[in-house]
Amino acid sequence: MSEKNRDNKNRWRNVTIAFRMSPEENEELDLRVKLCGYQTRQEYIIESVLHQKVTAVGNPLMLVQFRKQLRGIEEELKRLTTLEDADEELFTPIRTMLEILNAFAEERNYERRKKEKAQK
Repeated sequence: MSEKNRDNKNRWRNVTIAFRMSPEENEELDLRVKLCGYQTRQEYIIESVLHQKVTAVGNPLMLVQFRKQLRGIEEELKRLTTLEDADEELFTPIRTMLEILNAFAEERNYERRKKEKAQK
């Protein structure tokens, strides 16, 4: 039996939720969890389901995963001769990384505007 967990509000997490995924969906979920910097799938899924929004957690693990994915994308792009040769799976990590980077940019712009307002 696994060890009992508590959430950040000190509530027991003792309910198990299970669902089925295709192997491709499973890989995409793992990729998104890693790219967003979450330690576990559980954290990512709870954040996503309960808040309809996933916040990327900037940390060294996230940077390592970005580099790893970018190297893989680079290798795949070198292999391709035309864009028609690219399969949809190549674009999944690219879309995820762009979503994360755009969110960071929006947050930075929001913080800058907030700071400018405070200075006026």
